[in-house]
Amino acid sequence: MPEFGRTLEEELDIWKRKLDHGILPPDPARIIKNILRIPAAIEHAVGILPPLIERVHSEFTEPMIERLPRLPLTCDFPITEWKRWIRE
Repeated sequence: MPEFGRTLEEELDIWKRKLDHGILPPDPARIIKNILRIPAAIEHAVGILPPLIERVHSEFTEPMIERLPRLPLTCDFPITEWKRWIRE
């Protein structure tokens, strides 16, 4: 939660500590990719529908975003495996 009344130097010190510990902000393109995973995950969970959104996302959207240049000093989200079902 942000605190009000902190100076710019205090904010920069917080970001320096995060960078020293390896905590980096995500790349903007990867944020969009992660947001677009939500409809595909819902479609995957429902399981009744053919995986159209999931297929478009895994075969077109993700490869297109991966080809984009990354901003320096950014991290990535955990990798999600698509087209895999677990039998219980």
